[in-house]
Amino acid sequence: MSTLCVSTLRAMVKALGEGPGFDRVMSKVQLVSASPGKIVCELKVDEEHTNQGGTMHGGFTATLVDTVSTVALMYTERGVPGVSVDMNIT
Repeated sequence: MSTLCVSTLRAMVKALGEGPGFDRVMSKVQLVSASPGKIVCELKVDEEHTNQGGTMHGGFTATLVDTVSTVALMYTERGVPGVSVDMNIT
C-alpha cells in the first residue's frame, strides 16, 4: 500500500488549486473519500468552469479526469503518478 494517507491526499488535491499556474482551476475540487486506487471528489460547477453555452467546459472536464486519476494512482501500492497519453472526452 502507498505510504500516503487520506489526509495527505486531501492536502495534495487542495494544493493543486493554490498554485499560480493552470491547475488553479482545480481550487474548488474536494476529496470526499479514498480507497486504494479509487478516489471520490466533488465539485460545484460554477460559472468559471463553464463554456459559452453554460455547460462545463470540455477542457475542464479533461483536466478533472487527468488530475483526479493521477491522484488515484498515487494511492496505490506503487504510489507513483501516471501520464495521460490518450484521452477522449465526449
